[in-house]
Amino acid sequence: MKFAYMPDTHFGVYDQAVPSPEEAAEAFEHIIEEAVLAEELGFDAVFIPERHGRGETFTPSPLIVATAIAARTSRIEIGTTVLMPTLYNPMHLAEQVAMIDNLSRGRFRLGVGVGYHQGYHQTFGVPWERRGKRFEEAMEVLLLAFSGERFSHHGEFYHFDDVFLAPRTYQRPRPPIWIGSHSPGKPLDRSLDYDGWVLWTQPDWDENEPWIRGMRDRAAELGKSDWTVIIDQDGWIGDDPAAMRERHSVRWLREARFYGEHDFEADINPEGDIRQVSEAELAVRDFETRQWHFGTPESWVERVRVIEQRLAPDYLNFRLRTPNAGYGPEYPTYPETLDAIRLLGERVLPAFR
Repeated sequence: MKFAYMPDTHFGVYDQAVPSPEEAAEAFEHIIEEAVLAEELGFDAVFIPERHGRGETFTPSPLIVATAIAARTSRIEIGTTVLMPTLYNPMHLAEQVAMIDNLSRGRFRLGVGVGYHQGYHQTFGVPWERRGKRFEEAMEVLLLAFSGERFSHHGEFYHFDDVFLAPRTYQRPRPPIWIGSHSPGKPLDRSLDYDGWVLWTQPDWDENEPWIRGMRDRAAELGKSDWTVIIDQDGWIGDDPAAMRERHSVRWLREARFYGEHDFEADINPEGDIRQVSEAELAVRDFETRQWHFGTPESWVERVRVIEQRLAPDYLNFRLRTPNAGYGPEYPTYPETLDAIRLLGERVLPAFR
């Protein structure tokens, strides 16, 4: 099992004012610092999300972030989890992927998805309707480009005559392509056409375990012995779990509400005040069994060991989420976030090496 870290592109609270140029520059520098530190500590990969049109999104371009990380690192894998091809001209996207793959000398991993947030498509004037068909056609063009051959394509959304990709990708025939999906159905089935599956929200482990096993069995039947599963583990690490839960759970509950409002998880109720003690306690207790962990290094080792034994992902991605001073005491500072990464790297990862 490999270990990844996600340098988040959000800083602050939902629906805040657009950041100042200096705030955005500092956030970008911090993201790169997190990635460099992750490499120094022995993490295997860094994964970058894509978000647009929101005040708390300080770095909306995952490919620019990936390029900057590639230029400052030498070993760590760099991936998107996930990028939305429907927001790009697929030929332009293929060029950018090839450039990053060459700059990193084959360290790039392309995680893609249809997207769950209608506002992201609205930002670029891309219709929300038929996004699934648009996604499939964009991926078809990407594969044609990565083939290294000249091609023409005339579809419903994209048209190309006698074009080719230059330069080609460093990896042959192309970087691994992973499909993001958090529920059964067509998006998840698409992952079997490619190289893996990004599962970003975890149902109850009793549900997740057979789900992952079943997908691996289906991949094996297709001859995909290297088909990859990536799952996420959110939370915070320190010496006082009760204090961490008290401080950090509020921002994670805001996260849960946001995704619920955008139908990312149908079972999240976005109503009510998350600061109400009874509701917050119930929500935290529920999510700590599924998605979050507020614990000591020792309890993190235990948590990861259970994940390894029951779910056996190829990558386990750690996400500390939304550092930024000045938006309330529940938001960690940049130095606190770096200290938490160090704890993961120095006191959790060695137990699995």
